[in-house]
Amino acid sequence: MVNHGYPLGSSILSIAMAMLGALSLIFPLPLLTQDIVDSERSLPLLGDHPLEERLIDGMDEGIKKNYRGAIAIFTELILLDPSYADAYFNRGIARAKIADYQGAIADHSQAITLNPQLAEAYKARGKIYWQLGEQAQAIADLEAALALFSDQENLVSQREAWEQLQTWRSNP
Repeated sequence: MVNHGYPLGSSILSIAMAMLGALSLIFPLPLLTQDIVDSERSLPLLGDHPLEERLIDGMDEGIKKNYRGAIAIFTELILLDPSYADAYFNRGIARAKIADYQGAIADHSQAITLNPQLAEAYKARGKIYWQLGEQAQAIADLEAALALFSDQENLVSQREAWEQLQTWRSNP
């Protein structure tokens, strides 16, 4: 286990890291070599993060509708790497599925802070704002997602965001 500058034995983080290190002996975390895309659950995985296989485990729990199990896995990943935007994004998706909308908004916001190019996080957060009746914020987020999808030349997601915006604007 790597000591990230925290004095061993002097913090809860040290204990959590030790426990997660022990878990990694049971649940190995090899690199992923394939790409997976599903805009409702996940982002494209490109094999560039050592925790991606565990991220996929969390997404699999979400597919099985075990959202609390998914949240636990994504939380584990966040403890291991607090800068892992994809873990926050996916935990936000799972939290929204169990109607923890404030938690989902917080997770999507953190994902955006860590990776401002994460268009899907803007889109997901916008959908939650819309459900909560915060139309202006919802539209602002979806417009941000639309601009990013356009910049990223993601034509399918760009069209979906544009169509969603048209629907929202016609039904305030």
